Amino acid sequence: MRSGSTSFGSAALFIYFPSMLMSMGQGMIIPALPTIGLTFGVSGAIAVQAVTSQLIGRTVSMIPAGALVDRYGTRPLMISGASLATVSTLIAAFSPSFVIILITQFFWGIGMSMWMFGREIAAFDMVKRDQRGRQMSALMGIGSTGMAFGPAIGGFLTDFTGIRGLFLVYTATAFIVLLLSIAQKEQSKRSSVPTKTKFFDVQAFKQIHPYFRITYAILFYSTIVQFTRVQVVNTMLPLYSQDQLGYSASTSGLIFTVAGIATFAMIAPTGFISDKIGRKWAAGMAAVSSAIAFIAFPLATSLPELMIAAVIVGIANGLALGAMTIYTYDIVPSHVRGQLQAVRRSVGELGALTSPPVAGLISATYSPGVTFWFFAPLHVLSAFLIFAIGRESLQGKRGENAPSTEEIDKGYSPE
Repeated sequence: MRSGSTSFGSAALFIYFPSMLMSMGQGMIIPALPTIGLTFGVSGAIAVQAVTSQLIGRTVSMIPAGALVDRYGTRPLMISGASLATVSTLIAAFSPSFVIILITQFFWGIGMSMWMFGREIAAFDMVKRDQRGRQMSALMGIGSTGMAFGPAIGGFLTDFTGIRGLFLVYTATAFIVLLLSIAQKEQSKRSSVPTKTKFFDVQAFKQIHPYFRITYAILFYSTIVQFTRVQVVNTMLPLYSQDQLGYSASTSGLIFTVAGIATFAMIAPTGFISDKIGRKWAAGMAAVSSAIAFIAFPLATSLPELMIAAVIVGIANGLALGAMTIYTYDIVPSHVRGQLQAVRRSVGELGALTSPPVAGLISATYSPGVTFWFFAPLHVLSAFLIFAIGRESLQGKRGENAPSTEEIDKGYSPE
């Protein structure tokens, strides 16, 4: 389809609204982790592995999802993903053991990954190149806002209805997304893909222009760090605020909501920075803000201090909205876009996958608060690499020797 041919109303109904619902469902489980542990007789550090199980599912499905979207388009992927998310959460609502929770969250992770990846490609193809920053910022911002408000809803449901009620609402959000995915038209036919394109081309990396290959490698590392930030905050903040500081699940959810408001407020500024100032500025400042937030959290012991730290991490979330995604789209060939995006995201998911168990080990050895300090240096290094070594990809802001957009989209050939 041609960029910009989809109306705002259609995009809002079939892309933005279900993105918020799916992300909200993901966020609802976060403040419930300590209660899940109590319900099934496992420790908080073990309960956190429900998130790890989600991440495993997301990781193993990412590369196949990228190959599928390049071959078949977005709609089949989104329908399949939403179906899997709906069924898995329904089973979780009636789970008799924590093992079943882990299994259902694994399949939910697969479904979430498939739907989100299809949605991302569909939204990307709706707009012109010079509007990508604002489009992705809005899309990721709405998703992040749903993710942030999810804990407030999840904390309320956990306190007043228990785990079963939480998962039943979780199921309802996924089912609505499924209905909308079935109703929508195909948003992103990969009509430009050559008929002989391999299902997954291992040579796709070599098609990135040499000018941007180091930048692509930096995006690999920075993606790992950003995914790590999200998972460390999601798993350690509830333990820090509830187990270490003694606040309720509802209060923990409120802290996430404050972060979500800050994230939402950054949608317009982030889009402007990305489209007008440069891709690396949005990505680099996200890393800087993440480092500040991770240093601040263990120092925050009162609720107002926690809110301030939450605002900082919300700013980091906002600046990171689609930053790595847009950056990657700018520098990879169009016909292997799904695959190369999926590989980068998969590496990020691997980083996120290791975060909960590592954070859980550090938390058990020291404390949930101190865990943030162990991860802060990763963000400092990410900021340095982006600002000092990464090359700007925004058209009009590139260096003199940078390849043209047409050369990038076609793919590099030494001939």
